[in-house]
Amino acid sequence: MIEGWLQEAVKACGLPSSPTLHDLLRVIGVSLPISLEPTPRLTSGHVRDWMDSRGRAHSALPGTSRRLHGCMVALAGKGVLFYDSADEENQQRFTLAHEVAHFVLDHHLLRARALRVFGRDILPVLNGQRAPTPHESLFLVLERIPFGVQVRLMERNASGDPCTGRAMEAELRADRLAFELLAPAREVLPLLRRSSRQEAEAELISRFGLPKEEARSYARLLLAREPARRPFFLDFAPVEER
Repeated sequence: MIEGWLQEAVKACGLPSSPTLHDLLRVIGVSLPISLEPTPRLTSGHVRDWMDSRGRAHSALPGTSRRLHGCMVALAGKGVLFYDSADEENQQRFTLAHEVAHFVLDHHLLRARALRVFGRDILPVLNGQRAPTPHESLFLVLERIPFGVQVRLMERNASGDPCTGRAMEAELRADRLAFELLAPAREVLPLLRRSSRQEAEAELISRFGLPKEEARSYARLLLAREPARRPFFLDFAPVEER
């Protein structure tokens, strides 16, 4: 059984189970207020230029242009999803799911939480149109609810990991939701239980369309949550009578 936060997020995404790349390209803009920006050989410079042309601040973007698989820009309840349309299909599919996960977890659901507490009076704060009051500010900080323009990059360091603890947490949650959208745990766990880890990883690639590194990470994640498979009885050497 998946965690409560994950169930809520999967429902909020409104995507079909185990969608193909074609499904994602067709459905994302219908199920969520997200527009797609396919960009061959996407870089942070592409995103920075896009934001400059619209007069948007971009302090979250690196100063030097770097290759990206994807990037989510969110503001006022809407998102723009940049992705590298030159990537192989499996990578594009995972990138789309991962960036949708960021939008839902880090923007959509958090805005909904603030609206439940403050009502529509909080909208100008969330949309970056006015500063929060001290009471609003305390709530937003404690609940980790950002306001104004948000930028999430699908970018890692040389080891493939996010660069800060908070970024690591956000990336792990986005990865977990992306995995659940593309390869639901209820379908993957039986594979892991009856196959070797290598066989399960191969199945995650061939059947569920995960990129190689992501298939390895997902198999490791699910196996870590499985109870140890130990025999109930232990064999003891017979004690020799004297």
